[in-house]
Amino acid sequence: MKNFANTETFAVGEKWKNANEDDRNKMISGILKKNSVFKDIKVVSVPNNGQIVLKIEQSIPANHRGPMLLDLEEKIKESIDEGITVWCEPVGDKSVLRKLRGLEIKI
Repeated sequence: MKNFANTETFAVGEKWKNANEDDRNKMISGILKKNSVFKDIKVVSVPNNGQIVLKIEQSIPANHRGPMLLDLEEKIKESIDEGITVWCEPVGDKSVLRKLRGLEIKI
């Protein structure tokens, strides 16, 4: 079994670092628009360190969401920069039952 804990991760290249925020946003949005599977995903932030944050607009079951995001990250790494990492914006608790009980989970 391989141990990846000590493996160096890829850093973003100069093209990504030197691009302004609007250009980085256009690069990511372009990939999202190419495939209808990603139509419900919006760009939240595209910092020059490559840790991009995306927001999923529609509810997607967890067993579909994970593989879909991994596929998207692979497409972004192949097309734009190998050092980019995709993060998904956290969503608050949507459970109607917990809201009825008066419980509130603060993020």
